Amino acid sequence: MSEYQYYEWQTLDRPLTEEEQGAVNGLSSHIDVSSTSAVVTYEWSDFKHDALKVLAKYFDAHLYVANWGSRRLAFRFPKGSVDKAAIESYCDEDHLTLTTVGNVHILELQLDREEDYEWFETGGVLSTLARLRDDIIQGDYRALYLAWLKVMELESGEYEDEDEDDPDAFAADREPPLPAGLGKLTAPLKRFVEFFDVDPHLVQAAAAASAESQSTSQIDFRPLIARLSRAECDDFLLKLVNGEPGALAALKKKLLSFTKGVAATQAEQRTIGELREAAEKLEQSAHRRQAESKRKKHVADMGSLAAREPQVWQEIETLLQGHTAKIYDAATALLVQLQQLAEFQKTQASFASRVQELSERYKNRSALIARWRQKGLLQR
Repeated sequence: MSEYQYYEWQTLDRPLTEEEQGAVNGLSSHIDVSSTSAVVTYEWSDFKHDALKVLAKYFDAHLYVANWGSRRLAFRFPKGSVDKAAIESYCDEDHLTLTTVGNVHILELQLDREEDYEWFETGGVLSTLARLRDDIIQGDYRALYLAWLKVMELESGEYEDEDEDDPDAFAADREPPLPAGLGKLTAPLKRFVEFFDVDPHLVQAAAAASAESQSTSQIDFRPLIARLSRAECDDFLLKLVNGEPGALAALKKKLLSFTKGVAATQAEQRTIGELREAAEKLEQSAHRRQAESKRKKHVADMGSLAAREPQVWQEIETLLQGHTAKIYDAATALLVQLQQLAEFQKTQASFASRVQELSERYKNRSALIARWRQKGLLQR
């Protein structure tokens, strides 16, 4: 398989000027640029520029995917638009980082070379994930918490592989502030979980202690706006009229600060070991439910098949009047179903005898008999 790399950037606060579009277009002969986005793909080559510097200078959101397992998501925030200390409480040194470049902050989540990586179609992914940027500006840190969960998954695997003397040391690490609303994820958050392959049972375990949150679409902002001072109203209006980046998100953040919003709950911080243990129990329960559901379906299917067993045998007899490969396949498929019924009813001897009788009658049809032997309907 050839190497494949996908880079995408998007603007959220304002479109690119024609001059900026020209500058971005000059970064690569492979790049496709519009006033709101840029996409470049490579096979057997690399982007010759720092993707984060491109983000810092021109865009607000960036996605990178490579077919060997690398996945990266980054956002640009104007200085003063986010609570730097709050965000850093979810960060680590290797995977989730917040850095300052000039007059902006760059938040980047990068996951590289995971085992059992499966390619993820990139179309429309950034358009959905980019909506998380405004959430973060407004103080909704659910995406950051989910990122922390994924980082813990990766680091716990790395820690176990290193065969440390104290296997419980890593498990004692405590969770960062727990946001409200983890039990009811938005579409962008669900896409985040899917794209970064966050363990759904770990998310469910974490959500058990997360308070419910009220959607901003359900909030009446009028009484909250009334709590702004005259000076604050004028300042926000001026920023909105001038199209200042992040102005609307900053206004919503201020208004939501008057409510509980999706701020972190005050629940006692759990260790990653406790979360993993709870996730394992949830996964085991899910497997038991799935197994029971599968068992009930099998019982129902066998009951239905038993009721029409004579008709199925007759259908096989009718099919075998023909001699085509398609007919042989259909007859064999029906026999496999009857074999499953015999196992369910513990009538394997009777079934084997009847199939043996059929094989004697049609022993000259080598292609048919070969199919039956291949499916284990006859002894080889």
